[in-house]
Amino acid sequence: MKMERTKLSERSEGKLRRALGMALPGEAKEQLERIAEDHRRRAKQGLGSIKGEGATISCKHIDDLSPLEMRLVTAAQREEVGWLKERVERTKRGDDGPPIPTHLR
Repeated sequence: MKMERTKLSERSEGKLRRALGMALPGEAKEQLERIAEDHRRRAKQGLGSIKGEGATISCKHIDDLSPLEMRLVTAAQREEVGWLKERVERTKRGDDGPPIPTHLR
């Protein structure tokens, strides 16, 4: 839980915005700004993403997470990291940005 609180603190300080960098071709700068601000706002409220059944991602307050749900938090984080990695790869190739995950739109 301590690690999750550290990650929430980093997110509330704008870690996702820094990770996003510049908008790629096919991406709207305004949409990335909104995604980053929503992510930051949820972190300030103590909300973390969890990946539920059917691959849906929702938010839950960190104090309400059970130890068993931490694997669902990790699964949601993996999805976001995968999207960020794909953005990096597409940047290197000069391609358009990848589709934005549904839960971030």
